[in-house]
Amino acid sequence: MDVNLRCAVVIGPSQLDVCVLKKKGKTYVINSIAYYDFEEEKEIEDIVYNLAENLPKEILTNISLKHQSVIEHVYFYKGNTEIRSSVYKDLKRDYEIELKDYIIDYEENSVSDRKVVYVVAIPKSILDFYYDFFYKTKKFKLYSFETHNVSLKRVVNRFLGDGYFLNCAVFKDYSAILACRGNNILAIRNLRYSWKELVDYLCEAGGISGEEAEKILKEMGLREPDQESQEKDKLIYKSISEAFDQFTIEVQRTIDYITTVQKIGNIERLVSIGELNRINKVDSYISKLFSLETVKFEPQKIVEFDDKIEFSVLEHMKYFEVCVGAAIREIR
Repeated sequence: MDVNLRCAVVIGPSQLDVCVLKKKGKTYVINSIAYYDFEEEKEIEDIVYNLAENLPKEILTNISLKHQSVIEHVYFYKGNTEIRSSVYKDLKRDYEIELKDYIIDYEENSVSDRKVVYVVAIPKSILDFYYDFFYKTKKFKLYSFETHNVSLKRVVNRFLGDGYFLNCAVFKDYSAILACRGNNILAIRNLRYSWKELVDYLCEAGGISGEEAEKILKEMGLREPDQESQEKDKLIYKSISEAFDQFTIEVQRTIDYITTVQKIGNIERLVSIGELNRINKVDSYISKLFSLETVKFEPQKIVEFDDKIEFSVLEHMKYFEVCVGAAIREIR
């Protein structure tokens, strides 16, 4: 088996995205990409078997999962706290779960005089459900299960290096905000807000189609009108900013939580990820709003694409950035 050939399978609320990547020295080359839409979770098994039939050989595979039953939480403890027992006790208290029913993992890092612990608890039933049919295909050699947020923080860390960043991701069916210091998660918000919600708001406000709404977001977006702008342009800007501010309110809350409540550092830069980057002038708008440098995440700066890649597929993939993050996970 080629240990430099990796497959990332990213499972979200309504789509399964796939990325096959080849590591060549310090370079990552994407060999193939694909996506599969689904309405019910039970459909995923058939998708995986179909996917396996198109793989030429066994391949090391990392699964990145976004599931409503998966628990993610960040705890803060004093430096001398016994982490394992504290995490188990707090999970049981906060979520009223039976620990025996979950696979629990965590990563800890020290900030000032405290330990920041990012915890993930996956129901054994969910893990067994996926592991069973991935294993039966004989093609996928699983080396990890992780959450979308772990994949995202890895890929942004690869993109920007160390520092205090706020990763702001809006996908077609959900969004997430992650405060990170380098490759460590300090705070996390998983939100129902999505690209679809933004588009639907504009459709309702303007009596327009989804296609027209997306065109407006791409061409006009958050470009601030001046005194000479037509009244129509001002109304469009107002509608988009009002719809988008449902997300930026959560961004502000996360910044306040890190800097004022927990007092563990100052956010240095914001990173816009996913569908956010389809909005014209979104980086300027966010930078002005929070007085922080905003960087657009650009996957092409950390990976290369094989000549055979059909870039039209990227338009339909909901979690491409997560795919790249999952695929570049090192094998230990």
